[in-house]
Amino acid sequence: MGHSEKMFNMKSLLLILFLTFSLQTISKANDINDFEIEGMSLGESLLNYMDENLIKKEINNKDITFYYDNDYVAISAWEIRKKFKKYDDVGIVFNPNDSNYKIVALEGTLILESKKIKECYQKQRKIVDEIKSSISFEVDEYTWFVSKQDLKSHQNSVKYIDLDFKNPLKNGAIRTTCYDIKNDDNLLYVVLDSPEFLSYIENR
Repeated sequence: MGHSEKMFNMKSLLLILFLTFSLQTISKANDINDFEIEGMSLGESLLNYMDENLIKKEINNKDITFYYDNDYVAISAWEIRKKFKKYDDVGIVFNPNDSNYKIVALEGTLILESKKIKECYQKQRKIVDEIKSSISFEVDEYTWFVSKQDLKSHQNSVKYIDLDFKNPLKNGAIRTTCYDIKNDDNLLYVVLDSPEFLSYIENR
């Protein structure tokens, strides 16, 4: 996903979330919108969580904000991180021209101070298993690595585990990613993608 890599550069690379269970759900999840990150869910208005002036400020923050042409924007919720209980930051994707700022994707990151990438893989596996156990239906799981020739200069490896709901372009998907970073802490991302945003990415 494009916004995972772009959000890597935010706030001196310190996009942190703490995951005992990466996504909170009420009982068994029947839909991608049943998952929450710091209380935020896909399909909700970002105005429920951030002041509009702050949202506009982040939209115009050229240093850390990523644009998908003029269709969507990915911003950081760094400025409201003091409200967070488990996350130090949350990335949020929405249409900048939507006055309601409907959330179409959410992303959080865990920094692993240990340089042992196996620890990232272990946490990634645990998170994926916990997510799957909270879902009331079957999902398709795909594990894959970015090929060496496609890695960025700061990366040793990138491992994805994707959880695709039946018909992702209709029902959404969840992605977890372990980044093995050269001479730095490893990173673990968790991403919620709505059907709307997945369809947009698919057709870009």
